[in-house]
Order: sequence, then C-alpha cells, then structure tokens
Amino acid sequence: MAAIPLSVPEAAASTDTIQFKLVAHSDQISWLHEKLSLLPEVVVPPLPEPPLTSRMDDQDYVERKRLQIERFFEKIMTRDLFVQHPDFVHFLSSDMAPTEVGRTHRGVLSFLRFNRVIRPNDHGFKSYKAPMSLEGNDQETFHRHQVYIIRLESYFGAIAESLNHLIQNREALSDVLTHMGDLVIETTQSKYRLGDGSAEELRQGQRALDHKMQLFGLLMDELGFISTRQGIEETMKFGDVMIEQKNSMDPLKTVFNARTQKLMEYVESVKFRNKKRDKADKLKVRMGMHAPEVQATVAEEQE
Repeated sequence: MAAIPLSVPEAAASTDTIQFKLVAHSDQISWLHEKLSLLPEVVVPPLPEPPLTSRMDDQDYVERKRLQIERFFEKIMTRDLFVQHPDFVHFLSSDMAPTEVGRTHRGVLSFLRFNRVIRPNDHGFKSYKAPMSLEGNDQETFHRHQVYIIRLESYFGAIAESLNHLIQNREALSDVLTHMGDLVIETTQSKYRLGDGSAEELRQGQRALDHKMQLFGLLMDELGFISTRQGIEETMKFGDVMIEQKNSMDPLKTVFNARTQKLMEYVESVKFRNKKRDKADKLKVRMGMHAPEVQATVAEEQE
C-alpha cells in the first residue's frame, strides 16, 4: 500500500501510540465517492445525503447521519481496491485540500424523501439482444440477473416505504398518548367526582386521587416519548439500511450496462469483420488469390 503523507506536530513526537483524527466535511466525502465511482467495473457503496444545517441541533438527526457515514466507510474499508486507491490515500492524507469537493445535491440516501420511481435516463438497464449467436454470451442468464436485481430493488424499496408508514403511525400514536394523558388529568380531577373538597373528610381522598391521575398523565407522556424517540430511532436505522441496499443496485446496474456496451461494440466489430471477409471472398472468386485488389482487401480484413 502507498505511504500516506501526514503532518505530525512536534508535540506528538513521543514513543507512545499516536492516534490521528480525520476531519472531513460532506462535500469532501462526496469528492471521494465521485473518484471511486470512476472505476467502471466495481460497485461503489451508495453515498449518504449531506446533513441539513437547519437540523444540526437535533441530536437524533446528527447521530443518524453519523451512523450512515460510518456504514459507508465500513463498506469502503472491506475492499482492498478502494483502500489502496490513490484518491483514497489522498483523502486520508494532509494533502487533501478543503477546496477538493464533490458535486452538491447529489445525495442518494434520504429515508424520508425516498422515491422508488427510476427515471428513464437515470440508473436504468440497457436492453440489447445480439442479432447473432456469440460464443460465451448466455443472454438468458444475463437477463435473469437483471430481472433479479430489479426485483431486489423493488423489494428493498417496498420495505423502506412500509417503515416510513410505520414511523408516521408511531408518531401519531405518540401524539395520541400525550393528548390522552392531558385529557385524563383534566377530566378526572377530583373536584368533578368529590365536589369542591369543602368537607374535611373528603380532602384526603381528593388529594390521593389527584396524585394518582397526575402519575397516570406522566405515564402517558413517558409512553409517547418511548414510542417516538426509541422505537422510531430503531425503525429509522433499519430503514436507512434498506435504502442503502436499494441504492447499491445503481452501481451494480452501471457494471451490467458496461458489459452490455462492450457486447454491442463487439457485435459491431464482428459485423464489420464479416463484411470485409465477404468482400474478400467475392474478389477471390472473381479475380484470383494473387490479384493486387484481393491482397489489399485481405490485408484490410486482417487489420
């Protein structure tokens, strides 16, 4: 692996283990993703959508984005081809400039903005059927693999949409629980059941009932909090993973399309070669093998 140039401060020169902290913003990570995506026959993990500055005060949102980036780099680190790539080494080094950024608004991972519809000019399969029989070209198997990828994409997308509906239902349930707690406290106050409490013998029971209703209302608030913060957080994490799996089909399609493009170019070259061969065969029959025109045509065919 190539050496990584680092600028080490003099204060860090010691015999102890030194830990380095890499600080990179989302545009620089996008730059790395663009560089790795230039590899034509390698599936690159999908890039998470950049965080919104308006939501940086939301701790749950920030943690969710951190986990998305963590999963992205975990997938990158599992491939030696990515780790040893010169652009990845440059990204880790101190030579990485703040001005080296990727294209903005290029995010493909956004759970709440998920759209399963694929535009015709975006990450679609190229359809091509060779007009001739080619050795080693099992087009039926290749087509089945394409159908399988599309089904996987649809499957992951359906799960993500279902999780999105689940999150919305849990948020509605949380609001209902909180509202129910408020209504219980308001409608079961002891003054509605025991009068205004002017009687001395009823005051103690009235206070005990008020205390119990207060606890019940707080319990409803706590249930709403758990449903919102804990349950929805786990659902969002699972939904993000589903979106990552769904979006990982896009670079896989790029690899398949590269194969289709090469097949198209190969078929065109075979057609051109056959055309030259037919021309040479006709000239051989008409003029003989040693005619200058025949020799020139044969040489052109061999080229």
